[in-house]
Amino acid sequence: MNIRKLLGSAMTASVLALGALLPFSAHASVVIAGTRVVYNATDSEVTLKLSNVGKSPALAQVWLDKGDPKVDPSKLDLPFVLTPPLARIDPDKSQTIRIAYTGEAMPSDRETLLWFNLLEVPPKPAAAEVGANYVQLAFRSRLKFFFRPAGLQGKADDAPAKLVWRLGTHDGKPALLVSNPTPYHVTIIEALVGEGPNPAKFDEGGMVDPGGELALPLSATPAAGKVSFTTLNDYGGPMKHEATLQ
Repeated sequence: MNIRKLLGSAMTASVLALGALLPFSAHASVVIAGTRVVYNATDSEVTLKLSNVGKSPALAQVWLDKGDPKVDPSKLDLPFVLTPPLARIDPDKSQTIRIAYTGEAMPSDRETLLWFNLLEVPPKPAAAEVGANYVQLAFRSRLKFFFRPAGLQGKADDAPAKLVWRLGTHDGKPALLVSNPTPYHVTIIEALVGEGPNPAKFDEGGMVDPGGELALPLSATPAAGKVSFTTLNDYGGPMKHEATLQ
C-alpha cells in the first residue's frame, strides 16, 4: 500500500471537510497503549499494542521516521524492522507490533530520537451509506521513540536532576534557559519560578536534547531563586523536581 498516497488523501479530505463546514464528527478508532517507546540496545525487540475501540474494522499501517512527518516513509533508511507493517484490526480486537533493531551503527554516546507513526484508514462504506457529503478520513498518530545505546553514563531517571537552569531572555522576553549535560533526552511539561499565588510559569511543554539547551518562555519576569519543574519518565508519568537557578 502506498503510504504517501494515503497521507495525501487524508490531508485532502481534511481540507475539503473544513472548507465545506460539514456537520460531522470524526475520531481515531485505533489507540496505542503508551505515550512513548524506549528501545534499549540490549533488548532483542520491543512491542506496542494497538487496539480498535471503534465499531468497524480498521487498517493500521506503522513505520518510524527521523522527525520530519512530511518525508515519504519509503525514502527512509532506518535500522529497525516493524512487524507487521500493515494489519487489519477488527472492532474490540488488538494487534501487537514488534520492533526489532537490525544492528546497524547508531550514535553510541547519546540517545537517538525517532518517531513511531500509526496511520489508520477506516474501511470504505457500502454504496448505500455514501451520501453527497461523504468524506473519508485517515488518522495519523505519532509517538516519540528513543533508542538508548548500552553503556551510557548515568541513568535516565537521574538526568532531570543534572539539568542546569538560569534566567535569561528569548525573543526579547523573560525565559528559563536549561542546559542538559547528560546523554538522555529530558521532556519538561511545566516549570515554575518564585513562590506565592503568581509564580512565573512555563506550561507549554518542551524537550531538551542530550548536550543541548532549551529556552522556556515565562509568563513574567521572576526573581532569582529555585525552579520547580515536572518531567516525564520512560513510562510517560510525571516526575516533580526542584533546582537552584545558576
